[in-house]
Amino acid sequence: MATSTEGGFDPVARRVAAATCAWCGSPIQVRSRGRLPKWCSANCRQRAWEQSRAAASGRSAVVVVERPIKVPMVRPPRRDEWPAVLEQLVAQIDAGTVYERDLPEIQTAMLDVVGALKRRRNYR
Repeated sequence: MATSTEGGFDPVARRVAAATCAWCGSPIQVRSRGRLPKWCSANCRQRAWEQSRAAASGRSAVVVVERPIKVPMVRPPRRDEWPAVLEQLVAQIDAGTVYERDLPEIQTAMLDVVGALKRRRNYR
C-alpha cells in the first residue's frame, strides 16, 4: 500500500473524506491509524446493509408513513346556489379579475347553458 501521494493516493485527504457517515451523514470519529469507518454506528451499518440487500433483490426499501390527510371536497353547486355562483362570475368578469385567455372558454360554456335552457320544455 502506498503511503504518499503517488498514484493519486493521499492518506490524509482520504481520512478527512471519511469523516462523515455513508448512511446518515453525521460526523465520524476517524482514528489516525487502522481501517477507515464508513458508518457512525452499528445501526447505520445495518440500515445500509438492508438497503443494499433490497436493491440487489430488485426491491427498494420503503418506509410506510400513515397519517390522516384532509382533502377538501369540491362539490358542484346545488340547485339554489347556481344564481349566486353565476353572479360571482359576472362580478369577476366585470371587475377584470378573469384572464382574457379564459373568456372564450367561459363564453362557450355559457352558450351551452343557454342552449340547455332553451331545450327545456317548460322554460319560457
